[in-house]
Amino acid sequence: MRAVDFALQSRAEPGSGRLMSANPLGMAGRLGERAQRVRITRVRGWPLCRACAWRRTTGLVLANAMFWGGLAAIAGALVVRVSAGAQSSALGALLLVGFFAALASVLPFAFGSLARVSGARTSEDGAEVVVDDPHPEFAAALRDAR
Repeated sequence: MRAVDFALQSRAEPGSGRLMSANPLGMAGRLGERAQRVRITRVRGWPLCRACAWRRTTGLVLANAMFWGGLAAIAGALVVRVSAGAQSSALGALLLVGFFAALASVLPFAFGSLARVSGARTSEDGAEVVVDDPHPEFAAALRDAR
């Protein structure tokens, strides 16, 4: 078991009393209202089993490899193009693969996030942490800790 600390953000729905508009000042006002309603809940000492820690580590390593590998592919394709003056479809393909790999790195990053791995979310008011479908061992350890 490994204990981790993290923060969860409550979900704040936009006010339903206003009409949606493309007015930048109105959108900024709604974003400001939303920011005031969002609550941050700090979680300390959350236990992660080996499977959860492995899922988190794998997601973050894969996200880093995809992001930095994608940027390296883009840079490599551009350097070869500029220095050699070569035009080829392989360089274009490498550029596109690098671009999409960097963009797609968000997916493993999200799947490896502590909120997703733990299955935790905050209550509407942000005062409590709610666990959706906890593992039986986690629930037993939580009852024993009380």
